[in-house]
Amino acid sequence: MALIPPDVGLQLKAQAESMLHPVSPVRPIPADLPDLQLGQNFTARIHEVLPENTYKAMVAGKLLTLQLPEGAKAGDVLELVVVDRSARVVIAQLAPKAAAEGTPATYQFSRLSPAGQMIGKLLVPEGETPTPAPLNRGQPLLRAPPAAAQELLPALKTAVAQSGLFYESHQAQWVSGKMPLANLLHEPQGRLSAPDLLAAHRIAPDQTAARAAALAASIPRATGVTALLSSLFGTPEAAAPPPPASGAVSPAPTFSPGQSVPEELRPLVQQQLEAAAGQRMLWHGEVWPGQNMDWQIEYEKPDGEGSAADEEAGRWNTTLSLTTPRLGRIDATLQLTPAGVRIALATPYGASAADLRDETPALAAALNEAGLKLLGMQVKHEPEP
Repeated sequence: MALIPPDVGLQLKAQAESMLHPVSPVRPIPADLPDLQLGQNFTARIHEVLPENTYKAMVAGKLLTLQLPEGAKAGDVLELVVVDRSARVVIAQLAPKAAAEGTPATYQFSRLSPAGQMIGKLLVPEGETPTPAPLNRGQPLLRAPPAAAQELLPALKTAVAQSGLFYESHQAQWVSGKMPLANLLHEPQGRLSAPDLLAAHRIAPDQTAARAAALAASIPRATGVTALLSSLFGTPEAAAPPPPASGAVSPAPTFSPGQSVPEELRPLVQQQLEAAAGQRMLWHGEVWPGQNMDWQIEYEKPDGEGSAADEEAGRWNTTLSLTTPRLGRIDATLQLTPAGVRIALATPYGASAADLRDETPALAAALNEAGLKLLGMQVKHEPEP
């Protein structure tokens, strides 16, 4: 181990200290941003478009980086307002136009499609419910109480099928030859077809001949949700009528920005939008004179994400509420799955609950004969509060 003599060490230290000079503090790198304050309006010319909604822009003679809503392009001159800023980036948005007049600002690079504008007008404001769509001309489904349950089934089926909620899918079935044209004409949208077409199928129009002729020239016409689908994705091929016998292809119905949903169909189209969003249908009316019924049909998807087969395995829930002459108030809930059906009945009357329990074996046998397995049966006595 070598030792440095003390005098040599002192000499080296003195020489090192003589070479040191005081260093001035480093000045901060000046930002290239003008002195823009939050809320301040300024003019910018877009110089270059960068990724992630950022742009190189000329502001007050300086080239800086702006973060803006998408849509600007090189060469645009924009009136902007500062929303936020960092050391190197100014976050801005388009300055409101006609602020003195109280007009809300609009973003000049975005616009709604005609279908989007129509949907915006049709959607019910938040917190409100859509107006019920009148069905079956306000008449009961049956003229008199049925003698057997089998008489009620086709009436309920017709009430759903001809409600107009599934008009577009029925058009596709008609084109593929799976549904007769007369079925379409019985639905609310179909009743706005040309009077001569309705007359050919012995169907009375709901509107005057002049009104119907002005609304539609032939079936199917792009009304309601059909019009919305046409404007969003082009006219659906399945919605086009079959070609005439001559072989010439008829032009498919089209949707123009000026076309609107007929006012008499407005409640129905609103219900279609609600049903498409919530996968639920509500029906209220008289099943026969003096017998009101509340009916709900709802599709419940399986939990989680799965294959198409899993989607088909979803559960259908239906609820019926009615007051019968002998049993009184009955609430029936059915859960239908590929494996079978579960039924829950509730009534505020103890005697009615006992009668329903006694008839459970007969119900199970009837379901089994119809090809449905009864997975569970529950009868509850729920006294009214």
